[in-house]
Amino acid sequence: MELKFLIHIQLVWLLLINFSCIQAKQEDQVNQYKSTAKHTYLANYDLRGDFDIILNGISIRSNRKDGVISGNEYLNPFISKKGIQSITLIVKSLNKHTKITPREVKDYFIDIIYTENGEPAPVNQVKRCSFPAIGHPVDSLIHTWTFDADVSYTLEGLDNSQDFTKEDPAKLLSEVLACYKNVHQVIDQGNSDEYLQLYKKSREREMISMYYDAAKQKEYLQSIAQRVVSSKGEMQPLKSYKLFIHPNGKLVSLITDDGLAPLFAKDKENNLKTYGLELHRVKENNKLEIY
Repeated sequence: MELKFLIHIQLVWLLLINFSCIQAKQEDQVNQYKSTAKHTYLANYDLRGDFDIILNGISIRSNRKDGVISGNEYLNPFISKKGIQSITLIVKSLNKHTKITPREVKDYFIDIIYTENGEPAPVNQVKRCSFPAIGHPVDSLIHTWTFDADVSYTLEGLDNSQDFTKEDPAKLLSEVLACYKNVHQVIDQGNSDEYLQLYKKSREREMISMYYDAAKQKEYLQSIAQRVVSSKGEMQPLKSYKLFIHPNGKLVSLITDDGLAPLFAKDKENNLKTYGLELHRVKENNKLEIY
């Protein structure tokens, strides 16, 4: 009887110790989740002339006009999961008769930075992407760098999308133009509900990657809806466009000769509202979808 009692006491202690360990482990996991910073990555640039910034094979910023362009491009919507990311900078001379000199190379760079938990500061430096030195003047510069992104989400990305470079360009242009005309009509009618439905997956990807909570998501979607409503009857005709396939081959869009989006509204004061539209083709259904 005493032996059974001792065994019972030992089992109780073992259960208590095991429960305490499990509880401590769960608390550690909760605390770890709470302490994990939500990193928002940006590309900070101050570039002159003709340039393209490409993240993971997706063109995220381009310019074809003279002058200096400065900005901060959010990178999270183009980062599908944590790990190594690639960023490419292409710089060309706008003037056919001038070249980029060895001295000018140092003026072209991108700073990869991040902030935490949606706060504007402090800003943390990840990497400065600067070109290697050159020994003589050149027509263009191109280089790719990598950086490690620590994000707490996983997105579907474009792994299940087809390669547009293997398609007939004329037929593809016709398909893409039809999609653009449809979106153009929806915006020109001020139909915000249909617009949000068309861009549903795209907005979900953006909101997840930017760590929006329910309140922020509601605010964001309402602002988009209001923008569409305010563009009613002000959409400009689609013209001077050409087909553009992103470097990864899996996204396609229309751009102007200046590298701009041809979907835009213009009000009486000549204020512009530009609408982006990137398309991909999912392997299973073979249809173009908004990314």
